Amino acid sequence: MHTTQAKDMTVTIYACQERPDLQEQDYRELAPEWPTFMFHDPYAAQHYPTMYERCPDFQFYVVTKADRVVASGNSIPLVWDGTEDDLPTGWDDGLARGAQGALDGIAPNALCAIQVTVSSKFLGHGLGELGVQTMLRLAREHGFHALIAPVRPTVKAQYPLTPMERYIAWTRDDGQLFDPWMRIHVKLGAQVIKIAPESMKIPGTVAQWEEWAGMQFPDSGLYVVPGALVPITIDRDRDEGVYIEPNVWMVHRLD
Repeated sequence: MHTTQAKDMTVTIYACQERPDLQEQDYRELAPEWPTFMFHDPYAAQHYPTMYERCPDFQFYVVTKADRVVASGNSIPLVWDGTEDDLPTGWDDGLARGAQGALDGIAPNALCAIQVTVSSKFLGHGLGELGVQTMLRLAREHGFHALIAPVRPTVKAQYPLTPMERYIAWTRDDGQLFDPWMRIHVKLGAQVIKIAPESMKIPGTVAQWEEWAGMQFPDSGLYVVPGALVPITIDRDRDEGVYIEPNVWMVHRLD
């Protein structure tokens, strides 16, 4: 438990095992902040249970004085040698590497951010920044040399046809990065390392994708789907839809 200030509100950060009673509220309040298809990544289905069971100290809720969950975060320890080449290929690989290391009993030396979710009802209170700060605090407390983050740029979904290479180079008039989530990481000391072009892969049948996206796909081809950072690929002959999401590796070095 860690009580702190988030701009104009006092919040308490609980490790998930400290308040298992908050799990249902967390899902009810925060799951709607994500596109439905994001809950169908097979790596998440396979490795999230291990993350909670073997690495419970690194999963947390952010709770108001009224005992309301307003944000949550997940991260997983892993082994990283500090070089660009040894970074996981992306979100899927980072989660898998951390989960396998935990199962094998391998001593980690870095922390990988998995997600921070903030209730849209509580935007503007600095809760996203607090989520990253919490991960940094946990990494330091455990003696890790870095927090690595396969960042999902917040506003990229509004520009799905713009290549990630161009998007991450955009800046505001004040010279800061255009994307607000990337700005938070930079503010807290992170460096942009490289793009993870195939960070996350979500396959499904055409019918599944029509349900997840809330739209129809009459023909094979590329489709812009609400919430997706890039178009998804539909192949009606193979009855398959595939979404391959690019992320951006950002690294907070702590040593």
